Amino acid sequence: MNEALVLHLVLKHQYYDAIDRGEKTVEYRNNTKYWRRRIAAKWNNNGINKVVFHKGFTKTTVTFQIKDVIVDEDTIEIHLGARQGDV
Repeated sequence: MNEALVLHLVLKHQYYDAIDRGEKTVEYRNNTKYWRRRIAAKWNNNGINKVVFHKGFTKTTVTFQIKDVIVDEDTIEIHLGARQGDV
């Protein structure tokens, strides 16, 4: 597995705060060509295994292991594993 492949996602403050507090353990994206290419294709090829969430366009970040990625007809679900600390 390539440790260098990390998914970076910029979130609105309210969603970042919910993830940071542990209240939100799944991040959702629309199942579009853009997100399938960025997330699903790399996950299926054992590429990405971490996600770094950015609080808006600030320097505040938090990193999580990706436990699972589920792709259905409408959405892509990124299930969060253990918190890795701030980057």
